[in-house]
Amino acid sequence: MDLVRGADVWLMLFVNEMAGVRGTPAFLLHTPPAADGMTITDVVFPAFLFIVGMAIPLSLGGRLRRGEPRSRVWRHVLARTGTLLAIGVLMVNAEHAQPRGLVPEPLWNVLMTLAVVLVWGADRQRNWRAAGLALLVVVAFSYRAEGGSGLMQLRPHWWGILGLIGWAYLVAAALYLLAGDRPAVFAGAVALLYLLSLVDEVDALPGLVAVRPFVWVGRMLGAHGALAVSGALLTLMVARYRDRARAFIGPALGYGAALAAAGLLLHSLRDLHPAFWINKVRATAAWCLLSGAWTVAAWTALFAAADVAGWRRWPRGLTMAGENALMIYLLAPFLLSLFGLVDVIWGTNPYAALGQSLAVGTVRSILFTWLVVRLSGWIRARGLRLQL
Repeated sequence: MDLVRGADVWLMLFVNEMAGVRGTPAFLLHTPPAADGMTITDVVFPAFLFIVGMAIPLSLGGRLRRGEPRSRVWRHVLARTGTLLAIGVLMVNAEHAQPRGLVPEPLWNVLMTLAVVLVWGADRQRNWRAAGLALLVVVAFSYRAEGGSGLMQLRPHWWGILGLIGWAYLVAAALYLLAGDRPAVFAGAVALLYLLSLVDEVDALPGLVAVRPFVWVGRMLGAHGALAVSGALLTLMVARYRDRARAFIGPALGYGAALAAAGLLLHSLRDLHPAFWINKVRATAAWCLLSGAWTVAAWTALFAAADVAGWRRWPRGLTMAGENALMIYLLAPFLLSLFGLVDVIWGTNPYAALGQSLAVGTVRSILFTWLVVRLSGWIRARGLRLQL
């Protein structure tokens, strides 16, 4: 699981940077929002949702097995969800900041990231957390949005990637706390969540349409939640083969094939309604199912190599990325904001300039990806990690 997460993080960093390179091939870019189809870049986010779900039976199950009261585990789940939503909204607002507000946009993002790390950094002393909270207040009130007004201009334009992860995590974690280690319940929940997704996508329930300004139930809780629950189901399945790992390769491949078949079956109805398209922006069921199938295939290959064949000599950068996913997600825009500050001060952004050539831009993206991963490992080695 850590290896798959690490590979997904490397891919995320690389394709994010290639998006700013002139002449980037289409297969490294997101499919247009109104198109029916997907590229490898469109698999990055759903794969992470799937992996988030895989970790839930291990993390929450471990807490329960150690005797932690269920009420405390529920509080942990709700607090983690709230934190992901809050950080997600902060990162989204960075995209809507005035370039020349009270605080220049790049500097605001730098300060916001520092505040988040100080508040949610594990093993930090109380005075550091207090400093982080104070900085967070300053960041919140100094923010100025494009076309905004009022003293507090932070707005939940949408929940951001971390917020979407938070909603999906809440669905899968709540199901685990209610149903426990019962694969059949999780399989049924996956089907019901995808049904909820389709019902909402065709506007069949007015009540779901009414709450869309706050939570798009079919997409955020239904489709994304189904991906996370699918990941949890895979972990519950592999747990039953604990002492005979080799025997699980076949069932795992069968699980991935079933997800792919379901996705292709839904996509065969694409002429009836866009709800049956393969579309990331709409979070369609077909897109989720096919993304889940690709994730299962990647996990099975690494499971066969690491857990069955016993191959332990993996590149340190791969495992490092898997161990520090959240820090990396914050660190990449933090570094890009530092480059943006150079632009504010000197009127030029040397990093952006390197993206004018495909060859140079590709090398730039690879080096940036490597730098972010290595820097995250260096930070963790000095005792700083994010604890949500």
